[in-house]
Amino acid sequence: MNIIQELTEKYSGKYSEDLTKNVNSPIGKYVYQPKSGIIEIDGTKISINLNEVDGAMPVTEPFRITLHLDKTYETELNVYPKDLWNEFLDFILPKRRAFVPKPILKQFWFGGNIDLIKHIVSDKTFTENIINEKIFIETIPNKLTDRIVLTPEYGIKDIEQFEKFVSILKRIENKIKTAHNNIYDVIAAK
Repeated sequence: MNIIQELTEKYSGKYSEDLTKNVNSPIGKYVYQPKSGIIEIDGTKISINLNEVDGAMPVTEPFRITLHLDKTYETELNVYPKDLWNEFLDFILPKRRAFVPKPILKQFWFGGNIDLIKHIVSDKTFTENIINEKIFIETIPNKLTDRIVLTPEYGIKDIEQFEKFVSILKRIENKIKTAHNNIYDVIAAK
């Protein structure tokens, strides 16, 4: 049983997989099989997708864990492992992300809505869960978003790691909803 099947079974979700597709290419046989699962955790819809590749090109597209928001929000967030360019920018402009705790700043680059980023990085549970993980997080589509996607660079090892990733997404969801509600409270007060 694969990890997506295990997760959908544990959370009483729906699992599906396409038929295996075989293609002969100049470098050999290529086998492709998309798999997906939809579950609900604490009232939030979460989908997991994997496009598994085998054969001549034994590469697998990464898992995508998508948290579907209850409505569309006007916000943007991108979090990904820091590369040399981002390290260079932090060296030249050290104050641009001074509000991000140093252990996280050494490992990740944050882009998007600054107020949202400040709320997220001040969340102790979020910072504990994200540290030492190789993950990419983004709101899709940008600006007006209805979902958050987390893509682990090396896949999902086990259910505990998946639950850790869901915890990260739920923390972001909570901050997006809180920030959005605060904006409307300010507008209503005027």
